[in-house]
Amino acid sequence: MQFSVFTVLSLASAVLAADPQIVKVGDGALAFSPSTITAAVGSTVEFHFYPMKHSVAQGTFESPCTPGSSTSFFSGGMATASGVNNMTFTLTIADDKPIYYYCAFPGHCGSGMVGIINPPSDTTKGLDAYVAAAKDKTTTPLTKVQGGTIAPLKAASNGTTSASPSATKTSNGGYGGGDATTTPSATPKSAAGLSRGEVSWGVMGAIAGFAGLMI
Repeated sequence: MQFSVFTVLSLASAVLAADPQIVKVGDGALAFSPSTITAAVGSTVEFHFYPMKHSVAQGTFESPCTPGSSTSFFSGGMATASGVNNMTFTLTIADDKPIYYYCAFPGHCGSGMVGIINPPSDTTKGLDAYVAAAKDKTTTPLTKVQGGTIAPLKAASNGTTSASPSATKTSNGGYGGGDATTTPSATPKSAAGLSRGEVSWGVMGAIAGFAGLMI
C-alpha cells in the first residue's frame, strides 16, 4: 500500500482542523477577526480579547445588538490593558445553524462589531446585511456569563498568540452585567491539556511516520 503526498497532507489538514478555531476580538479595530467562520458540529470556537473593553454576546439577525434569548451565550466584559487578554471564551458548536453574535460594549455593535458562525447561504442574512441591520442600534448585554467556558489563554508553540504579561481582566469590563471572573480548575497534562502545537505536530509526525512505513 502506498500513501501519496496528497493523502498525507489531507490527513494532516484534518488533524489541524480539529484544533479550536480562534476569533480575535477587537484586535486593532472594532471587529471580530475573522468575522465569519464555518465550524463543524462538536468543534469549538475560542475568542481572544484585545484592548480595550470587549465581549461576545449571542444575538439574532432580526434583532441586532440584543440577546437572542435569556439563554444566549455571553462572555461577560473583558478589559485588556495591552496585548491579548489572559482569559478566553470558548463555545462548543451544537448544530450547523447560523450563530449571530456581537460585542456588547456600548456603541461597538452599532459600529459594525458583529460576526456569524456558519453564515447562511442566503446573502440577505449574511454578514453585510447583519452589519447594516446593526448600524447605530443600542447595545444590550446579558446580565451573567453563560453558554461558554472562561479559561486561561494557553501558550502555543505553533505560532498562535500567547498571553502578554500586561494583559488584564476585570469582572465585567466596566459595563453591562456579567461577571467574567470565573476561576477554572486546573486541567491535567493530557492530550486534552496539551498546547495546540504539541497535539497537532505530534499527530502529524505520527501520520508521516506511518505513511513512510507503508510506502
